[in-house]
Amino acid sequence: MRDWRVIAGAIIGLVATGLAVSLAPAPPRPVDALAGAGPTLSDCDGALSELVIHYTAETAALTETPYRQFLAALPAGVTVRVVCGSRDDWRDFRRRCADAAPSVRPLIVEHPITCWSRDRWLALSNGRRTTLLTPAAENGQGSWPRRAGDARVGRDLAAALPEVAHVRSDLYFDGGDCVADRHTAFITPDVTERNVGLSVRDVDELHHRLQAALKRPVVLLDRAPPYHAGMYMMPAGAGRVVVGDPSLAEGVLDEATLAALLPCGVETSVEMQQRFDAVADACRDAGYAVTRMPTIVGTDGRTFLTWVNVIIDQRDDRRTVYLPVFDGAAPLNAAATAIWESLDCEVRPINCTGSYRHFGSLRCLVSVLKRHD
Repeated sequence: MRDWRVIAGAIIGLVATGLAVSLAPAPPRPVDALAGAGPTLSDCDGALSELVIHYTAETAALTETPYRQFLAALPAGVTVRVVCGSRDDWRDFRRRCADAAPSVRPLIVEHPITCWSRDRWLALSNGRRTTLLTPAAENGQGSWPRRAGDARVGRDLAAALPEVAHVRSDLYFDGGDCVADRHTAFITPDVTERNVGLSVRDVDELHHRLQAALKRPVVLLDRAPPYHAGMYMMPAGAGRVVVGDPSLAEGVLDEATLAALLPCGVETSVEMQQRFDAVADACRDAGYAVTRMPTIVGTDGRTFLTWVNVIIDQRDDRRTVYLPVFDGAAPLNAAATAIWESLDCEVRPINCTGSYRHFGSLRCLVSVLKRHD
């Protein structure tokens, strides 16, 4: 009898445990964790309030000139958080750049990072609190210690700043895979390729998940140039998107100049032009007016001379465009300036010659943490 009671008790205990597990609430998915977050920040609407850049002494040759020029050109009152891997990096930044802008604040994370801040997270804001949505994993983090360190920066910022929260998504993306205005977020084809069949079942589920997380209508680009969205498109406000156009750059620079600017060679194929045109068509289909911008793409698919990789500040109903410019490309710098000015923007040039050869320009180096409406 005693054995029967022991066995029955064990069975009842197992059943009760199973019921408790089955009735317990599931751990929140990243979308659920974002229930109180606002929509993703617009790239073109609102006044810049707080920015984030990364600095390493090792990559000073890439970043010193654009940082100095950009920081000096910012309006008073914009706070810039400078994420540094070490105190030595911060001392080197102060020696080179800190006099350009008094409103810089260090965040010493004590682990390796790269200089590329943009891809680390997407900023979501409800006006009071910013939530940093970071990807499930960083490309190359298994073999690249600095990229593994980049994966920690969203959490570092949230730990240091009480008005910032951090949520890690189970989707794979780079921050540069998204550009947005206050109405729509455009997402690169890379996000579809990296997630369908891995983190989501199909494109419909991905679209639903992104729209729920970003709290904006989402356009998943079917076809686009390689690399990040900010290399080939940028919302400009007032229902307009500026989209790159390689055909507008053809013949402007001579072959010797092009060879010096893009040693990898210039991509001039019909197929590449069609990719840019497909982005313009997708923007029009979403209800946007489109302005085309000269663009030159390297044959490696990662080196871009692009004048849409900008930071935009909107104050008093007027926009200021911080525009990447490049040594040796004066005619195209001037053409790009004229195009942005035709959209009623003030243009402030930022020399990004040191960074574009390493596959990034101004927007790649600067992340926007907060804007004021």
